[in-house]
Amino acid sequence: MLRLLLITTALLGSSVLTSCATRPHCDKEPAIYWADVSTITADLQALSSPRLQGRKTGTEGAALTREFLQQRFEQIGLLPWQGQYQHPFSYRRSFSDRVGINMVAMLPAKQETQSWRVIIAHYDHLGGSDRRYYPGADDNASGIAGLLQLAQFAKEQGSKFNLLFVATDAEEPGLYGGYALIDALKLASTTPNIEQVELAINLDMIGRPDRTGALYIEGARRFGSFSEMRKSIRQDNQICIRTQQPKAFDGSVISIDFLRASDHYPFHQAGIPWLYFGVPIHRDYHQTTDTADKIDINFLAAVSESAYQLLKIDSLLLQ
Repeated sequence: MLRLLLITTALLGSSVLTSCATRPHCDKEPAIYWADVSTITADLQALSSPRLQGRKTGTEGAALTREFLQQRFEQIGLLPWQGQYQHPFSYRRSFSDRVGINMVAMLPAKQETQSWRVIIAHYDHLGGSDRRYYPGADDNASGIAGLLQLAQFAKEQGSKFNLLFVATDAEEPGLYGGYALIDALKLASTTPNIEQVELAINLDMIGRPDRTGALYIEGARRFGSFSEMRKSIRQDNQICIRTQQPKAFDGSVISIDFLRASDHYPFHQAGIPWLYFGVPIHRDYHQTTDTADKIDINFLAAVSESAYQLLKIDSLLLQ
């Protein structure tokens, strides 16, 4: 997730403590039907391993991450987008020109259609060295592992929509990969073009639920059918859905602009309906302690299945 935006910190008042204590918990373990827990675990461990050195944009660790992602795309059977999986882009930061590289693959629908849906998750993180690196297991190896699960199942089942799977780069310094993708979709020669994209689902930090055991989904207010979506997820995967991130953790009050905090924001600016899947900020966020052993694999697997449920809905019923 992008470095915290619009953050303020203060001591908790007694009213906040009371509200946290009385917040309802999800009372059931997540249910898993098709997600492959062993594959999720392997992907998560590979992405957060010392070998990839924190996956910082422009580093050898990022290059190794792209090699891993291309191998996984090919294993699943996804097609390269516009003839290649790697899509470089330029951006300017700190008075210098830099280069990031998105990884993009597609899965055509079973029957020809002009409808496209996009699944995004950023693969970059904060980097580091052999001695000290930022694993980024939740942020955002978890989202990439979920994206790969969606891709695998969609490939096996076939899809009624064209699907574009995008692992974005340079999200952490400023959502640059997301903006580059939108710029590419705006080109008249691009398939899909921006008018054909009906929905974007952003998976960013989906591996560590808080004490309530809930999944937080942002962007739901635009969907008139979201109450039915929430009910379906609760019934099928036994996951509670919240539509507003909590403002408290570890004795602080945190105010974050989640609209602008991840790669769904460029889609929002472009007028494309989006849903953001995530968990609250936790004490290991952007720390060297965000490790794979702390990820709730069953929760991640169930969230992946839930995202697929929404991805295949025929009518989005926008408000």
